[in-house]
Amino acid sequence: MWIYFDNQLKQCRSQNNLPQKTSTQPPNTSEDKSILEQVMERGKLNCGVYGNLPGFSHVSKIDMTQGNFEEQKQENTSGFDVDICKAIAAAIFDNSEAVKYEYLSSEGRFKSKVDVLSRNTTWTVERDISYKDKDIEFGPIVFYDGQGILVRKNSEVASLNDLNDQTICVKKGTTSEENLVDEMKKRELRFEIKSLQSQNEVYKLYKQGECQAVTSDKSQLAGILKAQDNPNEHTILSETLSKEPLAPAVIDSDQQWVEIVRWVVFALIEAEELGINQNNLEEMKDSKDPKIRRFLGLEKQEKNIGSLLGLEPDYTQRIIRHVGNYGEIYDRHFGPNYSTPIERGLNKLWNKGGLIYSPPFR
Repeated sequence: MWIYFDNQLKQCRSQNNLPQKTSTQPPNTSEDKSILEQVMERGKLNCGVYGNLPGFSHVSKIDMTQGNFEEQKQENTSGFDVDICKAIAAAIFDNSEAVKYEYLSSEGRFKSKVDVLSRNTTWTVERDISYKDKDIEFGPIVFYDGQGILVRKNSEVASLNDLNDQTICVKKGTTSEENLVDEMKKRELRFEIKSLQSQNEVYKLYKQGECQAVTSDKSQLAGILKAQDNPNEHTILSETLSKEPLAPAVIDSDQQWVEIVRWVVFALIEAEELGINQNNLEEMKDSKDPKIRRFLGLEKQEKNIGSLLGLEPDYTQRIIRHVGNYGEIYDRHFGPNYSTPIERGLNKLWNKGGLIYSPPFR
């Protein structure tokens, strides 16, 4: 994903007296433009998503009798991760639909040329510091998850220990695969790990009985559980194998762009905490509360939050108007009306018993 920005990275390293990295990439014709300038000139945000994970990013069924399959795919992509992309586009263009989605595999997500990666990606130290020589900066955590195990109810499996000498399927190139190996060593267990290239392969083998269990993030398992022929015959174990903080990621050579993505996500969170949503936005603009007025860009000041980011003063209003706040996004894709509801748990606001928290907007 990030190898196309080597010239920007060199400029950043030079300004900060950091050692230069060599590159064999061809010159970038837009090397003198910031990422924000490139996005605005293009008229669309290039956003990397999965596209095959209900709840996070999913493409609805396409009418094969109609043409323009790629256009249909773009128009019918939805989910929690997708709405993060839409929020960024809304902040920049006042249009949440100004997004081009790139559908990326687990292994390909760090190789594609996108402006932001919003693809249920776990923030780890290796990825943050230097992931395979790519310079990545993670945005705020948008979803606190944990690795779980999906099994058949009649298997009488109650924990990972009960899967000793059995076969577990997992998607290749994920933290789930690495965590499973760690648990096997730590617990001194012996089971066969089948690492497969695609999610479809994983669940095909599970359905055929070649795997006694599947492991992945619990949120993913919840979405997949609903897709099973007989979902009531399967269960997700209560045991949690890992911490999986999911966050969007960007190139770290453009500090302005890092901050834009960061404060768009924080705007979603702060809006929920302040009680501002799509339905009451116009009413809230009449508030006398300085915090609300400052957040919405209504206070007369030489440098408001939007201008400091290189955006319009009303960038937070744009986000709420088109996409809503964090709670609205969560409920839209994981709430009670979602096919497989996921309790907010750790994803509640900090003052409601969760971990979702925004720094002050001042």
